[in-house]
Amino acid sequence: MRTAAAEVLESATAVLAKDRGASMQVIAVRAGISRATLLRLFPTRQLLVQAMAEKILDDCDRVLARAEVDTAPMKQVLATVVAEYTPFAQLWNFVYVEPEVLGVPEASERARAVFKRTASLVERGQNSGLLRNDMPATWLASTFCGLAETAWELTLEGHMGSRQAPDFINAILLHGATA
Repeated sequence: MRTAAAEVLESATAVLAKDRGASMQVIAVRAGISRATLLRLFPTRQLLVQAMAEKILDDCDRVLARAEVDTAPMKQVLATVVAEYTPFAQLWNFVYVEPEVLGVPEASERARAVFKRTASLVERGQNSGLLRNDMPATWLASTFCGLAETAWELTLEGHMGSRQAPDFINAILLHGATA
């Protein structure tokens, strides 16, 4: 069962994706709780952002751990990672740009480790012949994260359904933007 803190983190992530400067009051209102409740859970905005980063990094680790031990064909492994793209979108959106997160060396180190693991997964895709190997794995991993961020933002804004997003990411990642 999800905790109130987990639900607040999910709401706060969506709020801050649209408005990086949102106050604790705005975050509380959009999460459907009082400011006092938010402050009881997260006494400062910095602690809220750091908790968001920790959750995002944990979610990325969980998805990558499943992908790294998966012996299924690479196309299936990639489809699984793409289906769970949201943590990678949030990683790209927050962890790399939020000053409160960048000031926490552990979060920055974990973010670099997640990206390195993502690039290794891409290398596996290149070695299997699924992904093109004429580009660096880091570029393709960055492309995946950027596509994930775009799909997530379009979903939050109502321009794309959440079930469409993985198909969008897969189509562009595997086939480019050609018709």
